[in-house]
Amino acid sequence: MSQHGRFCPWSCSLFVASLGWFLVAPLCDLLGGDEHQTMPRYRIEFATLLGGSEWEEAREIIVLADGSILVGGQTSSEDFPVTDGVVQPNYRGEPAGTGHGGLYGGDMFLTRLTSDGTHLIASTYFGGSKQERSVYGMALDRRGNVVFSTATRSRDLPTTPGAYQTKYGGGEADMMAAKISSDLKRLQWCTYVGKEGNDWCRGGITLDGQDNVYFLAQTTSSDFPTSPGAYQRAQRGQGDAVVVKLAPDGSHLLWATRLGGSNEETIIGARVDHEGNVHLSGHTWSSDFPVTSGAPQPSFGGGKSDAFLAGLSADGSRLLYSTYLGGRGDEFGEHGLALLRDGSILFTGFAGSSDFPTTPGAFQRELRGTGDGFLTELSADRRRFTFSTTLGGSGANEFYLMPTVDNRGNIVVVGSSGSKDFPVTANALQRGFGGGETDGVLAVLGADGSKLIYASYLGGSGDELVRGVTLGPRGEVYLVGRTNSADFPVMGRAAQTKGGGKVDAFLVKLSPVP
Repeated sequence: MSQHGRFCPWSCSLFVASLGWFLVAPLCDLLGGDEHQTMPRYRIEFATLLGGSEWEEAREIIVLADGSILVGGQTSSEDFPVTDGVVQPNYRGEPAGTGHGGLYGGDMFLTRLTSDGTHLIASTYFGGSKQERSVYGMALDRRGNVVFSTATRSRDLPTTPGAYQTKYGGGEADMMAAKISSDLKRLQWCTYVGKEGNDWCRGGITLDGQDNVYFLAQTTSSDFPTSPGAYQRAQRGQGDAVVVKLAPDGSHLLWATRLGGSNEETIIGARVDHEGNVHLSGHTWSSDFPVTSGAPQPSFGGGKSDAFLAGLSADGSRLLYSTYLGGRGDEFGEHGLALLRDGSILFTGFAGSSDFPTTPGAFQRELRGTGDGFLTELSADRRRFTFSTTLGGSGANEFYLMPTVDNRGNIVVVGSSGSKDFPVTANALQRGFGGGETDGVLAVLGADGSKLIYASYLGGSGDELVRGVTLGPRGEVYLVGRTNSADFPVMGRAAQTKGGGKVDAFLVKLSPVP
């Protein structure tokens, strides 16, 4: 048995050599009787690495109708695996070693794999001669084309004739968005959005039913192109959040608005409802961030940063609701939010306040470490937090992303943990901390936030972060992220069984055990 308690407490060592260490826990649960029969269990269907000789991270994932898997991320490797005939077969970014792999140097990548994770169907770089951040948001339009966005420092992106902005705007970075065909071979359009300051796209994108593109950023540009009638046109702080609605063909802005107070804001997630209203999540450093009457938290909690949730009308002219979320320390929203059928909103991130606003009956009401992840639901009437819970151990580096609801109404979140006592469940794939500074984590909570149904580490002896998650029709869980562990659990007939460089992207498919 592992010194970290990675395997279950029964005599399972005979299974290790032939089945791999991630299969052991679910098999042991099956052998151990009916104690966990009502709790979900998973096995690894496949796990593959994806990378070249330098640095990679996968951030976005979509399972297509044919079962193939589209992954988006960032690479600084000149030998990242690409396929013939794609939009960009060669690396164009700054040389590796220019700086931290996630901050300097790099192109985006888009990779489509077979449903069993064994082969690349198509794989391409995308970027200019400086740097593109990771794919910050990726979606399919009604014809299956891929729309994506990021922040770029490259002045030579392959913008297209007729695009909204074909030239770099200025400053340290511009936002950019593009659309390419699902086979990754045809660039349909590519545009910058940015002016004289720093226009930093981090929050991703979302599409509405007409394939209009909404993407999110922070801007320091005093001349950022807001539209007539927008909710906020004037710059209020040193860095305002912005929301841009772009036409489906990338040719013009339908509207754009700022959102912020006198300090800084960042939007990190958005969803559009059936009426066209835009729901937003992020974090703010402003004690005068615009909140609405009846907000569940109308005042800034303290510290340097609070999380926030807000909604804009379909034409970008009105603030429908807005609330802070935070205590006396620092809170940060993290990538993604979920808009539920009843209109309520799920939101995740990092909580660093001992008085973070949790609710009665929540799974965990107090911080266990210096900072824990959080999961909060805002009610459909926007006047209360239906539930709010923290989740973590006694260590640090815990935060959660991408709240995703399964077909039973349970809530799946992913992220990272530096805690050796993270509250894993008895049915976990990996019960013990693998090593390094952080492991990836996967957790499933009940619909009301009161019960932890499933929680597991995911990692080897180095560092991991699970960046994205999506669910399949039969309860499959697909995870993407990054790892620098030489012993990351590659399983099945993987497309790439060995690490290519310093940090690699990964893709893992989990299937429920009957």
